[in-house]
Amino acid sequence: MKLIIYFLILFIGIFIGYENPELIDKPKKYFKFNFTHLDIGNEAQKNINIDTDKKENIYSANSFKVKLEKIIDFDSYSASAFASYDENKNLIFKIFTQDGFIIDKSNKKKLKLPFTFYDNEEKNGGVKSVFSIKNYDFALISEKKFNCYYASIINLTNLKKIIETDCLPDVENINFAGLGGAYVKFEDKLLISLGTPTHYSDIINNLSLNNNVFGKIIELKQEEVIKDSYIINTFDIFTSGHRNPQGIVVQDEEIYSLEHGPQGGDEFNQIIKGNNYGWPIVSLGTRYGNGNSYKRSHSESGFKEPLFVFLPSIAPSSINICPSNIKEYYKNYNCFIGLSLKEMSIFIFLLKGNRVISLEKIFINKRLRHFSIDKNSATIFFDKDYNFFVTADNDGLYKVNFFDLR
Repeated sequence: MKLIIYFLILFIGIFIGYENPELIDKPKKYFKFNFTHLDIGNEAQKNINIDTDKKENIYSANSFKVKLEKIIDFDSYSASAFASYDENKNLIFKIFTQDGFIIDKSNKKKLKLPFTFYDNEEKNGGVKSVFSIKNYDFALISEKKFNCYYASIINLTNLKKIIETDCLPDVENINFAGLGGAYVKFEDKLLISLGTPTHYSDIINNLSLNNNVFGKIIELKQEEVIKDSYIINTFDIFTSGHRNPQGIVVQDEEIYSLEHGPQGGDEFNQIIKGNNYGWPIVSLGTRYGNGNSYKRSHSESGFKEPLFVFLPSIAPSSINICPSNIKEYYKNYNCFIGLSLKEMSIFIFLLKGNRVISLEKIFINKRLRHFSIDKNSATIFFDKDYNFFVTADNDGLYKVNFFDLR
């Protein structure tokens, strides 16, 4: 009888861990210790291992191979990653982490953030995204004053605010993992997503139906953002009805995004100004907790249909354009590359018009979160050899190359 109970507990634990990997990741970090990550004095500066693991991992895709090589080791979740060449043509990286640090060259140091910055793991708070306009870096962060939990977009140089939300309702069920933070530069605007930060609260989900920032992709004028003054809540709503868009990209003047659904129902969407994408009224996923369904048809309910829906969920994290060699290989299609957390894979999307022709999954066995991007253009950064760079949760930064195209 004891043996049966033991195996039952083991099975339940494995199932919960698969469906909710954050429940496993959080306690794991307390058992991972590396002497290169000790705080030093008040500056909280940490050394980072560079080029610590030269072992190359090779994976097979359908028509090519994929090579991964770790180039920076760190034990955080990324908020954003930038890559560029310096004046000497050396490749440099700048990585922002959700726990409020910046990895620059060989150091990890604490960001200057408001005293109200909230990164408590209980509600998955922290720095959710960092974008750059000219020489300024801006961050989407969670904050807390007394029992008021809210989000803001701040200038990391002077801490002046561009956006500050109202206090979130239903305090017990706030989860800032759903805050979004995907962004892209489009014309003279910056588009950035703010999701509905919860797993279980209808009250918070329903904010996407109201005239506020939650559950929206909002539009900010870049020149207005960098003015040396407070510009509180001067934004336009670009699209609404979103749960948690975590990736967004522009190709040929068309905008596309990857969005977390609830249990199932992750979406690949074409983003068209003025459209409503249906959350929380319609989804092909089911409710957390009780597994009940939502309305199933976007179009019948008057909302924009997704181009593709993932069942079961893959937990998509980022999307961008394919490397040039892969784009040329698939030259008759629009080619996109996506990352995933739960499915621990790279995905290749091929579109003909607005129809998904092919979706290829390349299993990497790492929770992949961000592409390193060019901070000026907000598009994926490629070096001269078609290499691109991705972050993996509690792991580091990897160089990725698609090669041996057949």
